[in-house]
Amino acid sequence: MTPAAYEILESARALAGISFDELWLAYMALGGNASPDVMRAYLQGTSTGPVGYDILAHALNEKFVDQGSNHPVPYQDELD
Repeated sequence: MTPAAYEILESARALAGISFDELWLAYMALGGNASPDVMRAYLQGTSTGPVGYDILAHALNEKFVDQGSNHPVPYQDELD
């Protein structure tokens, strides 16, 4: 069974060791426009609101690169 998109993102956030607030700020810096509440609900799997999976994936991948890792978070077109 393939994990849901929100599970991939939340697992990556925990693995990267960044807080929700840090991720939200990185997401906003990349052009994301969802409120913190909408993004939190998306990462908890309780909403499918307009968050922008690829923007979150990109923010997380940038954090991993900053930590000396590769790009472990797949983008939307790689999830199929």
